[in-house]
Amino acid sequence: MPKVSDTYERAYEACGTLAVRGINPTVKTVAEFIGTNSPAIISPAIKDWKQSIAAESMRRLAIPEVPERLVESTVALWRLAVEEAQLSLAKEKEAMAVEKAGLQAQIAQAEAACLAVQQDYAAYRERAGQEAEALRTTLAQREAESAQWQAAQEQTAKDWAQGREDNAALAATLAESQRNLERQQAEWVEKFDRDHAWHLGRISEERERAQQEAAGKMARLEETLALSRQHVASLNGYLDASAAATGELRGELKAVREEKERLLKELDTARSALADATRQRFDTELQLAEAVRQQERLQEDRLKLQQAHEASCGALAEATRRCLDIDAQLAEAQRQQACLQEEWLTLQREHAALSHLSEQPPNHRAEHGDAGQQDAP
Repeated sequence: MPKVSDTYERAYEACGTLAVRGINPTVKTVAEFIGTNSPAIISPAIKDWKQSIAAESMRRLAIPEVPERLVESTVALWRLAVEEAQLSLAKEKEAMAVEKAGLQAQIAQAEAACLAVQQDYAAYRERAGQEAEALRTTLAQREAESAQWQAAQEQTAKDWAQGREDNAALAATLAESQRNLERQQAEWVEKFDRDHAWHLGRISEERERAQQEAAGKMARLEETLALSRQHVASLNGYLDASAAATGELRGELKAVREEKERLLKELDTARSALADATRQRFDTELQLAEAVRQQERLQEDRLKLQQAHEASCGALAEATRRCLDIDAQLAEAQRQQACLQEEWLTLQREHAALSHLSEQPPNHRAEHGDAGQQDAP
């Protein structure tokens, strides 16, 4: 592959820059832009750039759904390139006509000079004839080149006509591609509608199943809650009975204490009587023995009261423990109810998302057609 010079690359990039600025890339404008006057390198770069633009435009025109503005821009750029070629050809023809006229004038001058000095300067006349012949040969070459340029112009016109025919064929291909695209879009929309209906049915079934499961769980929780309430009510009755029994025991203990105080007072009275009267000693000792027996009975009653109080405290602790267990069961039931509510909210959000998807335009729904096909039965 031949090495590409730096001037060629800069000229090629300058063509794109000038075209973006709205300037037609020519040898003169590109040379002024890059600061290098090298027509032998700049001209192929311009030609290659125009061919690249034309090829890119044709490639994009062959793709379905090409924007109309891009097609118009490509056609305008192609017209600009053809007009530039025609202007270049016209300038070259004009330069050749001027050169031809100058050569004809030189020939006339040579013939006049040859006639003026024919008699005296035969050798000069012969040399002048040779120069005239050379000039005629040059003129013939220029005319041949002019004919070649004319043929090139005709070939350019034929290429332009062929380009118009190719453009018409591309337009027909584009129309056919558009019809195929519309048919595919209709098929995608129909497929999405079927998948959407299937998904809605699945969502309805899942929602009914979730509602039934939630209803069953709520019924079981309500039964558990009712049993817990009954258990709490029975425990409350037991606590009330224990509190009543404790109150009765406290009343008996108070009566025992009062009786003890009364007996102590009687004991004091007996002791005073024993000190005052010895003769009542026997009776007093009997009373004292009786008081001792009563005190022993009081102590036994006190032990019984303490035992009953400890039993009441144990029953109260058991009732408290059962209340804590019931509170834990109630907390677990509330947690399960919260989980059911979260599952219900999740189902509602999924249903809302699918509803939102069904309300989107067909183009967006077609993008999700493959995803819906994977979930279809």
